Amino acid sequence: MNVIFNDDDLINAFKQKQRIWYAYFGVLAVFVALCIACIVYYVSLPYEDPMQPIPIWIVCVASCLFVIFSYIFLGIKFQRARKYYKIISYISVGLKQVNESKFLRYEEPELKDSVDYYVLIMSEWSKKKSEYMDRKIYCDKEKPRPEFQGGDIVRYLTQGNIMVEYEVVGHDDEFVGEKRKEDENRPKIQF
Repeated sequence: MNVIFNDDDLINAFKQKQRIWYAYFGVLAVFVALCIACIVYYVSLPYEDPMQPIPIWIVCVASCLFVIFSYIFLGIKFQRARKYYKIISYISVGLKQVNESKFLRYEEPELKDSVDYYVLIMSEWSKKKSEYMDRKIYCDKEKPRPEFQGGDIVRYLTQGNIMVEYEVVGHDDEFVGEKRKEDENRPKIQF
């Protein structure tokens, strides 16, 4: 089977999350040092010195810039790294499911839980309804996209609809044409 995620991915995601966190604390330390330096300078000035507004303005501007930086850095960069690490850690310890389905098509990539994914549409046989059902399978966009052809029979391992491993076990040319005809003949829902 082709392995998409391995143990090195978990370690690398954790290191990336830690590097981002340490970089943020480095900027925080510079901000605190600047504030302390401005306070010390302000206190050392004589009463009613014309230079008194300068450290106040420096602290105000630095505070505004730090708040904007924190919102962007923690809200986007750190959030995405943390979510990616969380997903990979779930993959390493979560319940997994092996399926064998027929590949239909790729859809537009999606952002789910702050992580970018390729979307693969697989057709699975439903024992309950006795028909083929379409299922979305997500594949990490940071990894190479699996190159499937329409009608490939794929055996894959998933954890929470995220593909972990896969292999192509066969091909069915007629299935894709039959599935398209079936979908076209199905009545459309009117709104």
